[in-house]
Amino acid sequence: MLDFQNKRKYLKSAESFKASLRDNRTVIYQGQVVEDVTTHFSTAGGISQVAEIYEEQFSGEHDDILTYVRPDGYLASSAYMPPRNKEDLASRRRAIMYVSQKTWGTHCRNLDMIASFTVGMMGYLPTFRKKCPEYAENITEYHDYAERNSLYLSETIVDPQGYRARTHGTDLNLPPPDRAVMRINKQNAEGIWISGVKGVGTAAPQSNEIFVGSLFPAAPEESFWAYVPVDAPGVKIFCREIVSQPHASAYDHPLISKGEEAEAMVVFDNVFIPRWRIMAANVPELASAGFFSLWTSYSHWYTLVRLETKADLYAGLAKVIMEVLGLEGIAVVRQRVSEIVQLAEILKGMCIASIETAEMSDGDILLPGPNALAAGRVFAMEKLPRVLHLLRELCGQGLILRFNEKDLAADATFGQKFSWFLDTQSVGAREKNLLMNLVWDVAASEHSTRALVFEEQHALSEPLLRDNLVLDYDYRESTSLIRRLVGLNAK
Repeated sequence: MLDFQNKRKYLKSAESFKASLRDNRTVIYQGQVVEDVTTHFSTAGGISQVAEIYEEQFSGEHDDILTYVRPDGYLASSAYMPPRNKEDLASRRRAIMYVSQKTWGTHCRNLDMIASFTVGMMGYLPTFRKKCPEYAENITEYHDYAERNSLYLSETIVDPQGYRARTHGTDLNLPPPDRAVMRINKQNAEGIWISGVKGVGTAAPQSNEIFVGSLFPAAPEESFWAYVPVDAPGVKIFCREIVSQPHASAYDHPLISKGEEAEAMVVFDNVFIPRWRIMAANVPELASAGFFSLWTSYSHWYTLVRLETKADLYAGLAKVIMEVLGLEGIAVVRQRVSEIVQLAEILKGMCIASIETAEMSDGDILLPGPNALAAGRVFAMEKLPRVLHLLRELCGQGLILRFNEKDLAADATFGQKFSWFLDTQSVGAREKNLLMNLVWDVAASEHSTRALVFEEQHALSEPLLRDNLVLDYDYRESTSLIRRLVGLNAK
C-alpha cells in the first residue's frame, strides 16, 4: 500500500520544478547571457505560472483534474496520460481547461502541450516500428522517463526564415554552411550529433527538454525526431523581446504583469544526442506533413480545448463589461456580445464532438475526431480577431482612458476626487478601471497581439486545416444520394 507522499514521488513541487531549471543552459536575451531563468525578468514570470500548476499537482489539491494513476499505482501528471477511452479524453479536456484558465489561454505551450507528443507517438508506434525499428522502442521508454521525471517539454521544429537554413531554400548538394539546414553530422552506435538552427522554440528557455527535428526533410541525414536537454553542450537559446510587463503592478496590468512564455530560436552546434533519446532517424517519410499531423493530433486537440477555454473567458468578460457599464438593456450591444457567445458555444460543441467521434489509433491510443478538431480550429482562427475587436468596442472610452490608482485619488473639482467622475452606477471608479486594465491586457496590448499572431501561425496553419477538412470529410452518403438523384454513376 503506497502512502500519500510515496504515491506522489513522480510529481514535482513548484520549488523542485524551478530547481530543475537552474542548470548549465545557455540562454541569451538581447545580447546578455541569462544567469538564472527562474529570476531573470524575461523568463521568471512565465516559469512562476507553470510552477503554480506543478505545486497544485504535488499538493494533491486537484488530483482528479491534474493527475492520473499509472499502472504501477503512482500518480503522474495527467499531461502524460495515454487516453484509452472517451472518459480519459473528457478528463484530459477538464485538465487542459483548468490550466488554460490560469493564463487566459495565452500559454500556448504550457506544461501539458508538448508532453502530448510522447503520447501521440505511442499512438502510431506500429508505424514507427515498421519504418524505423532501430529507434521505435525508445518511444514508450522516453514517455515513461519524461512522465517519471515530470518534465516540462518544449519543441523546436520550424526552419528559420533565412534561406540557407530552410529545407528547400538551397540546393541539396551544397555542403554546410552554404546549406545550413538542421542535419545529422555523425552517427554511430552511441547516438547522433546534430547541427542547425530551429524555431519557434516557444517556452524552450523555460523548459527541461526540447523536442527537435524537421518537417519535410529533403534527405535522410536531415531527418530525425529526438529530445534534447536544454542544458546539453552545444545548445544555445536566443530569446525574443518580451511583450509582457513584469515590472508593472497587478492593478495596472492584471494579466501581463505575471509574465509570459518566451519564444526563441535554438542553435544546435554539434550537439550529441544519446541513442535512447532518438525516436526516429534517417527516414524522411516519418517527418512528412501527413504523418506528422496524425501523431500530433492529440496536441492539436490541446489547442482546440485551450481555444474553447479562451472563448468562454471572453464571453464572461463581455458579460461583466455589460454589467459594469450598464449596457445589458441595449439590444445592439447584446447583438454584439452574441457573436462572442456564439464562438464559445461552437468551440464547446466541437470539443464535445471531437470526443464523441474519437478514433482508436494503430497503437491503441484514442485520438480526438479529426474533422471536428479541424473545423473547430478553423472557426476559431476566423473569429478571434473579430471577438477581440468586440471586446474593445464594448469598453468605449474606458479602454483608452485608464489611470493609475494615485491619479484616481487626486483632487479634481466640485470638492471631489478624480474618481468621483468615473464611478458607474454599479461599481466604483477603481473597480471599473481595473476591469478596463484587464480588457486592455486581454484584447489591446502588445501581449494580446502576440497571442493572436501565435494562434494564426503555430502548428497546422488555416490553409492546411481547411485542406484536411475537404480531404477527410465523409461524403459517402450525401454524394450517393445526389448521384442517384441526378442519374450519375456511382464513383
